[in-house]
Amino acid sequence: MKTEVEAVRQTHDGVKQLKLKGLQQLNILFGKNGSGKSSFLRNLYQSGAEIYHLVLPERGGDIVYGSSYADQELHPQEKKNARTTSSDNNYRNRAISRAANILNTQGYKAIKGLQANDINSEEITNLFRTFLPEFKVNFGSDPPHQLEIHRSINNQDTKVNGVNELSSGQAEALSLAADIITQGVLWSKQEKTLLIDEPDAHLHIDLQNRFAIFISEIIGNFDIQIVIATHSPALIASLLSLSEDVGIFCFDPDDSEITAVKKDQNAVFSNLLNVDLGLAVILKRKIIIVEGNDDFLVWNQACRVPNFKDASIIQANGSDIYKYKSNAEKILKVILDIREVVGITVLDGDDKGDAVNNKGSQLPFARLQCYGLENLILTNEVLGYIKQGIDINAELAEMKKTAITEEKGVLDALMKDKKSTKIPKDLIKKIHSRIDEHNTSRDWRVVLGKFMGNSKPEGELAEFLGKEIVDYVWGDV
Repeated sequence: MKTEVEAVRQTHDGVKQLKLKGLQQLNILFGKNGSGKSSFLRNLYQSGAEIYHLVLPERGGDIVYGSSYADQELHPQEKKNARTTSSDNNYRNRAISRAANILNTQGYKAIKGLQANDINSEEITNLFRTFLPEFKVNFGSDPPHQLEIHRSINNQDTKVNGVNELSSGQAEALSLAADIITQGVLWSKQEKTLLIDEPDAHLHIDLQNRFAIFISEIIGNFDIQIVIATHSPALIASLLSLSEDVGIFCFDPDDSEITAVKKDQNAVFSNLLNVDLGLAVILKRKIIIVEGNDDFLVWNQACRVPNFKDASIIQANGSDIYKYKSNAEKILKVILDIREVVGITVLDGDDKGDAVNNKGSQLPFARLQCYGLENLILTNEVLGYIKQGIDINAELAEMKKTAITEEKGVLDALMKDKKSTKIPKDLIKKIHSRIDEHNTSRDWRVVLGKFMGNSKPEGELAEFLGKEIVDYVWGDV
């Protein structure tokens, strides 16, 4: 399996050399139009047609057999000539014709008990149903034994005679399946690579998900390396959920070398794709990445208040917040042309030190000026919202009388410094339970979120949040 590949690509700045490092069994090229994904795949294919096969993005033609197309696909130079641009008006004819020739050969070998790479015709044709369950693909009984496509209409099998009897998505799916399955059969368990450019064209979300399942089956059956270029977050998320060995390459036109997003970051990457960062920016929503579930619930509650400016809240998991920021900025860089700040990454004000913002960061770090979000509920403004006239130190002193040993030290520290003292999760619940007579019907995170959403923080609440966060979230930045 290749771990590095290199070819030239065409970007808005001209022709550039690009190296991809850290390839896995399944690889995804992700980026906006003009980043050079298609030209990179074409040039990579042209550099070694004997070890690469290219599926073009603009696929025309009909799903009928033609011996001339089958013959062309058997000649390396003619095959290369048909893939010098991003479109092929006869792609579907080639795919179906080549599939009929190759798959019939494998089926014949299996019937005669000859070596057929442990593959038989039935297994091959069943793969079509993974992609399109409502269709059945068989080998015709008469020479040249071309593929016959049937679909169920009113519980009756009806033969499909041409592309005009199919939707654009169905025609796309059938020809894609024929091309990819054929190459899988030819290259089963070989050190060769299948390049697929924009398979999501004309495929709705359900078909994109089925394509991801189909690709997973192809890898499992044929042990072949695959590179897919796509614009679709839905397809990427499906591929990530189904495959273990995945590398993602975020195509930035300025890079000369791109390393795959590592496997342990894929869950983070998939979560971010589901957020649709690009749409958030287009709708002028401020992106706020927060550290954990409590933080998410508070900020999300603030967003529900009509007075609060629209925002997209992304929940990270503790220290994963650094990965979320890094990957979110990678995604933003390759899907949008803008480079200004579009959000912030909110860190606790604990004792971990300052996080360094890279130059040009679109989601810069900003630290709370208190230890954590829990401390905000003890600010004068929030306490007054919960109940007028609360003497928080008196309440904490009363709690200390019946507190367990571990909590007594924290309560003492809070009475001296409610801003910088770490408050355990269980203790903040107990404090809220004591000071809020409505605690059985409202969670402390809901109380805090609603208050934060009502108006721009002032006084002690603004001090604990910090000027940087207040100015960005509630200002006109």
